[in-house]
Amino acid sequence: MVNSKVIVKVKGLQIVEETGDSVETVTPGKYYTRNNKHYVTYEDIDDETGVKTKNIIKFNDSFAEVKRSGFMSGKMIFEKGKNNQALHSTPYGDLLMEVLTKDINVVEEKDKINLKIAYELYANNSKISDSEIEIDLRELFLALKKKIVWILLTTIVFAGAA
Repeated sequence: MVNSKVIVKVKGLQIVEETGDSVETVTPGKYYTRNNKHYVTYEDIDDETGVKTKNIIKFNDSFAEVKRSGFMSGKMIFEKGKNNQALHSTPYGDLLMEVLTKDINVVEEKDKINLKIAYELYANNSKISDSEIEIDLRELFLALKKKIVWILLTTIVFAGAA
């Protein structure tokens, strides 16, 4: 995958006091590499306001940086075993947090890349949650091609059954 249009699937999980809350976004984006780092850019839309947020994710095997600008703004840096401060700006005010990265895992295949980050989130020196983010990147053309083949096969099977 070099300089590709991709399908970006972002899954986030936060566990607070044994209760998990997850979110998932699937959207088109762009992928490229520069200076031995992966980059992906995409936009997501706030469910309540409809306002777009631009996202840029830069990563390699030991480092990841997530930048958001728009309705929600902020920057999170993940480095395995390190604490980093993160500032989140929302329409309701700014929130300063700390991120302790437990693990970063990157799996590269011919037509897809998977990034998983496990981390702890802190505010005012108190742990808020155990969190995970998983980002799947698949080449747009290949993802669409597989979907079309599946639709055609399903249509043939159902047409044959009729």
